Amino acid sequence: MTAFMPGETFATTANAVAPAMKEAIPAMMATVRTYRQDYIVRINDHPISINLAWADEDFFRLFDTPFLQGTPEAVMSRPNAVAISEEMGKTLFGKSNPVGETFLLDYQHPMEVVAVYRDYPKNTSFREYKMIAPFMHTHYEWMNKNIQFGNIMFETFCMLPANADTASVHAQMRKVLNDATEGIWNEQGFYWPLLQRLEEIHLNSAKVQGGYTSSKSDMGKVKMLSLLAMIILVVACINYMNLSTARAQKRSREIGISKTVGAKRYELVSRLFFETGIFTFFSFLVAYVLAWVLLPAFNSLLGEQLQIEMVFRPMFLCVALLIWLATTIFAASYPAIYMSGFPPLMAIRSSGFVPKSGHAMVRKVLTVGQFAVAVVLIAWVLIIQAQIRYMNNKDLGYNPHNLIGLNLQSLSRDADLGALVNDYRAESSVEMVSSTRGFLFDFSGDALKRNADEAIGAGFFHFAAAPDYIDVMQMKLIAGRTFTVRQPGDTIIQIILNRAAVEYLETTPEEIIGKNVISNISSNLRVCGVVENFNFMPLYRPVECMGIHNTHQYNRAIVLRVKEGNLKEQLKRYEEIFKKHFPNEMFEPKFADLELGKAYEGERRTSHVAIVFSFLAIAVACLGVFGLTAFMAEQRTKEIGIRKVLGASIMDIVKLFTNNYVKLLLISLVIAIPAAWWVGNQYLQGFAYRISLSWWIFAAAALITIALTLLTVSVQAIKTATVNPVKAIKSE
Repeated sequence: MTAFMPGETFATTANAVAPAMKEAIPAMMATVRTYRQDYIVRINDHPISINLAWADEDFFRLFDTPFLQGTPEAVMSRPNAVAISEEMGKTLFGKSNPVGETFLLDYQHPMEVVAVYRDYPKNTSFREYKMIAPFMHTHYEWMNKNIQFGNIMFETFCMLPANADTASVHAQMRKVLNDATEGIWNEQGFYWPLLQRLEEIHLNSAKVQGGYTSSKSDMGKVKMLSLLAMIILVVACINYMNLSTARAQKRSREIGISKTVGAKRYELVSRLFFETGIFTFFSFLVAYVLAWVLLPAFNSLLGEQLQIEMVFRPMFLCVALLIWLATTIFAASYPAIYMSGFPPLMAIRSSGFVPKSGHAMVRKVLTVGQFAVAVVLIAWVLIIQAQIRYMNNKDLGYNPHNLIGLNLQSLSRDADLGALVNDYRAESSVEMVSSTRGFLFDFSGDALKRNADEAIGAGFFHFAAAPDYIDVMQMKLIAGRTFTVRQPGDTIIQIILNRAAVEYLETTPEEIIGKNVISNISSNLRVCGVVENFNFMPLYRPVECMGIHNTHQYNRAIVLRVKEGNLKEQLKRYEEIFKKHFPNEMFEPKFADLELGKAYEGERRTSHVAIVFSFLAIAVACLGVFGLTAFMAEQRTKEIGIRKVLGASIMDIVKLFTNNYVKLLLISLVIAIPAAWWVGNQYLQGFAYRISLSWWIFAAAALITIALTLLTVSVQAIKTATVNPVKAIKSE
């Protein structure tokens, strides 16, 4: 179950949604909420960071979980009970039996291991569920007692009958939410829940935020890889067609004799199809072996965990069989029809190969297609690389370089960071220090309204920070000032807005200073400053309304602006200071540059995949050109020998071979450049901030393709041109 907000879809809902839906909708056979949170536990005097999932009692009924020790009932019926995965048991307790062992969550809350379950498969959305505890026995009262519709932080799953009318269930869900909130959050309001089939989560959640999406994939990338693989296969088939028809002369007599002794055309076609089928069958066997050998490298390239066992599943084998049949039919169809059509007498007396025939024209068309594919792929790679460079170099509205974040995971609300901040300020390698809710941009969502009567308002993100946060991040303050430290008795909350929020409120940075804004954060929210827009989300999305305020929300992260130096030694010193104040916390520094890099890891992987597949496609195309050139050279050996005797130079011979390919390349460019522009434009549509397609990208793709093709042809042409002309003339 997901939650839809204006412009966003989240994988999480409020904790009141599941019980309300189960009670009011008969089709809901069961509902389960889960909430995952990071904790620190100490094992053998070593702090370890773990992730625990609080879940409703029906969790193990909805999701089959093989238990190695203990039972689901024992987990869900007892306070402070927890079930752990087999892997987590080894991580925490080694080889000893974990059942009966106890530990403290964040050094405060005791938990007892009462069951161990088998690890969830790595290809499931639950692979990160290493610890599961009963939702209703959690020590967080806001989680299991304060049941409300406002805090969208819970993954919600439900079971419906196999024949359930999902449209009807959706309508009932909206009615339940509308009635429960007295119409405040209906389809014109804050959010409403949506159903998503469990089997569709992994590959169809590319635009869903939070929750299970941490282990999602993207169907778009699957389609992209499939298309690239198909392109390479088609290019290989085109090579086979070209070489088969070009070498028809070698088999013309064989076919002519077969026809003379009574062979029917369909028999010849069947024989040629059978021969191709044998080639493709053995190619598939080799492909399976290569897949097994190269799978670790492929997984590393994609960041996935594919397993070789999947290729032996019945569905996979059926699809592979269909691909084999399709490849055989496509590759053999034209050569079989062409060669089986030779007239017997002409086939016996001479070749079936006529240079000026329509079949030669077909080969040229296929070759043009190969070149066009190469240009498009190379241009696509160049566009991806240019976009990645643009994202790495774009001004984000703050300076991520030399910025380090330290999150304090188990910090209590009343903990004081002042002493830690002061000690860091005293370090010569630290330029500035501040504190905030979380590193990097740990924000909440809300709505910003122009007036009290506005129904929805704009999406408004906000977080609390210390007054010097703006300076540490090196944001540009364009109006007003930063806020001050808010004292316990203060009734006014000071907030700094970004330019996008000011523009939405239809005012100017100077005019909004000192005025109140309407948001659910507080009824007394006063603007003290305005900063230039900064990208607090990846560049896939445009900058939205943002506010930084001085509420009493406790800060759990330290932000350090450090000087250039020996980072390894600096981190040792920073850890000493950190452990001095918080010895039970884990020192896990995060670097803004690296955190931003993670946001674009998918694009980098896409770039690497595109490069590899483009190289394969171009290599296959060049092999085809090389083979075709070699055959043409073999056919024209005597002609070349005579030309050399009459004074032709090596360059003249090379031109003889390359002239035809230059014409084909120019034709392919006319086709490929518009196609490459369209492909690049479609790719860039996924970014709110993107490069402009420049002529040099397509020029570079064209030049690379031309250079590789002419180099391939020239190598074979030079080899032929250097043969002794006497031997060439005498050759048969």
